[in-house]
Parts: sequence; C-alpha cells; structure tokens
Amino acid sequence: MELHFINPRKNALVYLVKILSGCIILWYGLRAAGIEEPYWAMISLIIVTEPDMTVAKANFRARLINTLSGCIVSCIALVVFGPTFIAMLAALTAAVVVAMLLQNYPSNWRLGPATVVILLSAAFSGQGLGQELHLALMRVGEVIVGSTMALLQTGIYIWLLKRKESGDAPASGT
Repeated sequence: MELHFINPRKNALVYLVKILSGCIILWYGLRAAGIEEPYWAMISLIIVTEPDMTVAKANFRARLINTLSGCIVSCIALVVFGPTFIAMLAALTAAVVVAMLLQNYPSNWRLGPATVVILLSAAFSGQGLGQELHLALMRVGEVIVGSTMALLQTGIYIWLLKRKESGDAPASGT
C-alpha cells in the first residue's frame, strides 16, 4: 500500500527539532524564572521558527510589531474603558485600523487584533488595572523571549550547516 498523500516537506525534521527543543527550553527555563505558563513564548517560537535567517528575522520583526501594537492598543483600551467587551471591540477596531493604515505593516497583521482579544479576555478575570497591565507586559516579554529563542536556534542551525559543509569539503593538497 502506497501513501502518496504523505510526503514530508523540505526541512520538516528541522522544524520539528527546533520547535520541540525550543519549547522544552522555554517551558522549563521560563517556569524556573517564575512564569508558570509560558504559552506565549512557545507560540512565538513556533511562529518565528524558520531554517532561513532572513525569513526568521522577518517573522521576528512581524511578531514583535504585531504584539507591541496589540499590547499598546489593549492597554489604552483597559485604561479608558476598563476590562469590558466594549473595550475589546474598541481595541479590535483600533488594531485593525493601525494595521491597515501604516505602510509596510507586516503582512500577518492579524496577530495584532488576536493579541488584543487574548489580552483583554485575560483581563476580564483580572483583579484591577495594575494586574491587567502587568499581565500585558508579561505577555510581550514572553513573545520577545520566544521569538529570540527561534532566532538563536536558526543561527545555531546555520552555523552547524556551515561547519558540516566545511568538514565535508576536501582538504587542500599540500
């Protein structure tokens, strides 16, 4: 029986190893640092992970811009409206408008509004503005750590490839 529909994509093993090893490092590292559930760091690692440094840097930049814009809009909405559904709708509107009006805004702009929903839905169960703003800033920190881990892994991957290629190259004759 042949399974023609199952065909691993190029770099499938690279993605798997980088995502699993990065998630393990982030999970245990951030938990040791006091972050009980470092999901945002893991999600950011997954979004940014690429075998090519140029693409990884573009993903890092897009993830950072979208998270920061979603966080800023969410924090302003929390201060103005409090943790309400109206605040979420206002922040969603603002996040979409920001993404649509700014030139050269990253193509995966939907991460900004998604950040708004995640932050404000978490704020609904918060216990005051200070705690809600702290939560938003913690999420941005997790995004930066997870995205940076993906860049570091890409750098290590490229270094290992170059090292392997130089080791496989024939020695020059003497």
